[in-house]
Amino acid sequence: MPDFKTPWLLLGLLAAAIPVLLHLLSSVRAPQAYFPTLRFLRLSMAKTARRRRVEHWLLLLIRSLLLALLALAVAEPFLKSTGGLAAAGNVASEVIIDNSYSMSARSGAGSRFDRARQQAKALLGEAAGPFPPSVTLTNRGQPPAPPKPAPETTEEALDAAALAPGRASLAGRVVEAVQRLSDQSAPRKAVYVFSDLQQVSFRPLLDRPEIKQAGVPLLVVDCSGDGLDNVGIADVALAGAAIVNEHLELTAGLVNSSDKPKRVRVSFHLDGRQRGEAKLVQLDKAGRTGAKAVVGFRHKLEALGFHLGQVVIDDADDLPADNVWQFCLEVGDRVQAVLVRGGGEKAGPIDPGMELHVALDPYAGSAEPWRVSLRTVAAADFGKDALAGAQVVFFADVAGFGEAQADELEKFVARGGSAVFFLGPTVDAGNYNRRLLERFSESGGLLPGRIGQLVGQAAPPVSLAKDLKHPYLARLYETGADYPDVLVRRYYRVHPADAPVEKILSAPSGEAILAAKDYGNGRVVLCATTAGVEWNNLAKTTLLLPVATRICLEAGMNLGGNHTHRAGRMVSIHPRASLPAGAEVVVTPPEPAGAESIRLPVGKDGLAVCKADQVGLYRWRVEGAGVPDEAEGTKGRFVTNPDPAEWKLARMDPATLASGLAPAEVFFGKSVEEVRAAAAAAAAEENLWDRPLAIVILLLVVEAVVANRFRRGAQPLPGRLSRRPAA
Repeated sequence: MPDFKTPWLLLGLLAAAIPVLLHLLSSVRAPQAYFPTLRFLRLSMAKTARRRRVEHWLLLLIRSLLLALLALAVAEPFLKSTGGLAAAGNVASEVIIDNSYSMSARSGAGSRFDRARQQAKALLGEAAGPFPPSVTLTNRGQPPAPPKPAPETTEEALDAAALAPGRASLAGRVVEAVQRLSDQSAPRKAVYVFSDLQQVSFRPLLDRPEIKQAGVPLLVVDCSGDGLDNVGIADVALAGAAIVNEHLELTAGLVNSSDKPKRVRVSFHLDGRQRGEAKLVQLDKAGRTGAKAVVGFRHKLEALGFHLGQVVIDDADDLPADNVWQFCLEVGDRVQAVLVRGGGEKAGPIDPGMELHVALDPYAGSAEPWRVSLRTVAAADFGKDALAGAQVVFFADVAGFGEAQADELEKFVARGGSAVFFLGPTVDAGNYNRRLLERFSESGGLLPGRIGQLVGQAAPPVSLAKDLKHPYLARLYETGADYPDVLVRRYYRVHPADAPVEKILSAPSGEAILAAKDYGNGRVVLCATTAGVEWNNLAKTTLLLPVATRICLEAGMNLGGNHTHRAGRMVSIHPRASLPAGAEVVVTPPEPAGAESIRLPVGKDGLAVCKADQVGLYRWRVEGAGVPDEAEGTKGRFVTNPDPAEWKLARMDPATLASGLAPAEVFFGKSVEEVRAAAAAAAAEENLWDRPLAIVILLLVVEAVVANRFRRGAQPLPGRLSRRPAA
């Protein structure tokens, strides 16, 4: 039965008697006088009176109902639920538990995840009836230990559940739960979510119309506890080449999630030892601009091989998991580069090969070794042996290539090497197109495009456009205006290939002057003009040296580099040794001890692909018949870190979530009891006032129609016998 918020307004129901009273008062009979001349109208008036009597009673009924319903509406009727979501036997429910790393934050005696499991177990313990709830974790990473027997009960499965890296896939899990509930025949349905209301996890819910339209209530149990004292490492950036005797530049981003300012010490560790002094960082409280800060470290890499490092916040807080960020570097020897010098009778007075030699080895004879080790050969001597041990080869005004030379060069690039072509006066464009482009057309061709005719012009030369975001040019100067102008008089037109091509320098017409593309595991760079000074001023600017050096360092990353990845991603393992058929890569996941190894096949491209679901240090080795135990390039390491978004602990505003998911109902609470109480309170006050109000509006329209028809039917009598004035 409905109840009323203002029952005393039901006194207005007495107003329903007003039309009746008015009708009784207006029905008093007047004295009758007979006029013989009107006797013939009597029968007609009787018929009209009967019709009017029906209309009077209809209007009377409508007006009485109108006043009664209006009184009911202003008294605000509502329905109270007698069962609701508390009646577990009548509810089909799905339970979703957030097991992302943010749930490892401590609050009181346990973590947020512990609180979520306890609340979920309490809910499962009281569940009864034909609709037992199912439990789903947001993150489905691989278990960190060897597989155990399958749990026999849901409670045992909850006890065995563990945290897993990656953003909480909350939207996907809720959609799956709603779809499962759509197959249930229960009269009531609900989805329980046990989480910490992390904004990066909950905001994707607003983009899922399936949740809004399903009509299934979402009951969110907030397990975050009271307050949070935490400063975390949001991300770390590594700069510099992983080459011996080079400096590693490391910057770490910090974020304060506490409701008070924090001062923390941050230290840098390499190979188990702290390097340098810890740095003190002051941060403002969460939500303010000063809540974020950046701290930097610089260290010289002095030894070859794999090195494990860490950035550590030394001060303890509520979330230890974001106090450490680790990385793995493989420090390689100096980049081995080969310069193939062409030219000949058509070459100018200044050899282009000499300009490239100076750019690649600017400190020849210096006591401090340069990061590139350069070897020079003549074009006629270029062959298979010339590329032995090299990572990058430069060609300066080489006329053309034989078939065997082209084949060796293609294999070199496909395996991971870099080839750089500087054209010049002696170049045979047709030979380049036949041997380096058309010969390998099935794989896209070795060049970034087809070389066309040589074009040139008199002074003044044209200024080239620069892609300042490209890694070869980025951050060489503070602003774009500081970059020197690159002027060119003569160049070969390059018609771009179908494959994606990077334009680093371009003519005003849009034609590429310096272009690059990936090929196989390697890279190809083409300069459509010479490295000398006859056709351009590139060698006279300050750009040739850094661009050439960056090309070398990029190629040298195959010898070393940064082996740091994000957990949950696919990681490519590239053994550098020549492997026999049937060789496998055996990957050992992070501790605990006893974790089972993963055996991976090596593909035709020489790569093995591993799904790195855990956080920590992975080790790999190559096994197989004919693989020496200590062969170079058959062992390695890599490390994984959580997604930096996991340490963005800003909370989702409940009101924003509730309004964004409307018309679906969303309820919040610190416990199952609180969230059920919120749902029951909403169900207990289902307003009904709008229904009688809608009927009142309808009756007003009907009353107006009937009353108007009644007035049209009351025509006045002719002449002086009519007592009603004419309309």
